Amino acid sequence: MSVVTFLSAKGSPGVTTTAALTAALWPRSVVLLEADPAGGDLAARRGLRPAQILQHTQTLAGGTRAVVGLGSSEQALAAGAGWGALARAAGELDRGTEPVDLVVDAGRVEAGSVHLDLLRASDVVVLVVRAQTAAVLHARERLRVLGGALRRADGLLPRVGLVVVADARREARDADQAAEILTGVGPWIDDLGRLPWDPAGAAVFCGGRTSRPERTALVRAGRGLVAELSLAAGAERAA
Repeated sequence: MSVVTFLSAKGSPGVTTTAALTAALWPRSVVLLEADPAGGDLAARRGLRPAQILQHTQTLAGGTRAVVGLGSSEQALAAGAGWGALARAAGELDRGTEPVDLVVDAGRVEAGSVHLDLLRASDVVVLVVRAQTAAVLHARERLRVLGGALRRADGLLPRVGLVVVADARREARDADQAAEILTGVGPWIDDLGRLPWDPAGAAVFCGGRTSRPERTALVRAGRGLVAELSLAAGAERAA
């Protein structure tokens, strides 16, 4: 079982879309877990068992199984140690249940975020950032802090990477510069690639309709990203 978690440093750079895209293209059985503390009661359940994650799934358009998230930031704080229970349950999904990977939408993450246990339990943690100056500078500072916050009890970090979202026509150079700045924070950060800013492609994952979604720039680029992520997470084996 592999856990791939997506997060943002600030604003709405496309984390939810990237997580949904990854789940839709994932090469194995997968569940998309919405774990943004800002806004499912699943995370608040203590003593959570692995099978309960699967029992709470809903099937989205396109066939992706998903567990919806919390209704408010107040619920996230009330969940307390439930985030640790969710992390442990996620790590035991292959024991006595069907083999399944998790793609997690963690939303905005800070050093004091209530769901850090879930991130520490991930195989790969991916920061999604727009190729814009303010976003990149904010992400750089957040990565410096998260380097310590994500460290596990054994002293190790999950693999940490970044995906830069950019307008392919206007921001290609900016995207490369953003990746260079952010990977410069430390050798533990990998540049996992680019995704285009593609509202038409993103509409597919927001309940909208797009003619031939497999031909959108977002999905075409997403195939390469998912191939990279599945290798990084050890999920390249056949479903």
